[in-house]
Amino acid sequence: MNWSWIDLAFPWIGAAAALVLLALMFGTDLLRGQPSSSRWRDFVWLSWMAVVAYLLHNVEEYGIDLLGHRHAFPDALCAALKLPPYPGCPIPPAFYLAVNLPLFWIVAPLAAVLSRRHPLVGFALYSVIFTNGLVHLVMVLVLGEAYNPGLLTAVVLFLPLSAWVGYACFGKNRLRYAAMALIVSWGVVLHVILAGSMISFVNGLISSGTLVCVQIINAALLLPVFWLGEKWHGSVLA
Repeated sequence: MNWSWIDLAFPWIGAAAALVLLALMFGTDLLRGQPSSSRWRDFVWLSWMAVVAYLLHNVEEYGIDLLGHRHAFPDALCAALKLPPYPGCPIPPAFYLAVNLPLFWIVAPLAAVLSRRHPLVGFALYSVIFTNGLVHLVMVLVLGEAYNPGLLTAVVLFLPLSAWVGYACFGKNRLRYAAMALIVSWGVVLHVILAGSMISFVNGLISSGTLVCVQIINAALLLPVFWLGEKWHGSVLA
């Protein structure tokens, strides 16, 4: 399979961005909402941490995985769907870009920027992080394989970070548990849309163009859903 330069380069571009963000997060107060409090309880800082975590996750999935395989996730996904590896796999390369670039290069940083005034919007990416971490674990159980591309960062970053945010940021004098329920439930909805569109394409029910467009719309829905979630409850603070 002759992948384009952006197919192969985007995880490394994201890695460079993650390093810059980490330097700003730990070396300055620019990405903090309350400099007087701990970073690990700062809603704004934790919103940016979600961006960093997923950019690093992309490196394991599409850069180089724990076993040294490069751009490993596409073939692993095709294998999970009982499809041949590339170039025989019918899922178009543009699908992977449509899943990742709009959501993690545009929507996620924008959510972190908005987190200063809209804390629930800032935590929107955790809906993806938590559910995706669980999906990687489920794939181990279902496929009977000890490892899949992305599992390491899912276990080391996604699930512990999600658990910490749930503990530190929700409850008395913090965000409502109803807001946590929205985060978890929308993560499931987002992954159902992603998987459903992919299965529909493989079964010939939608075109490759529709498949790509669905992923972009799926990413774009994240911000308005959580903004409306804030409005629905009037205030997300307990």
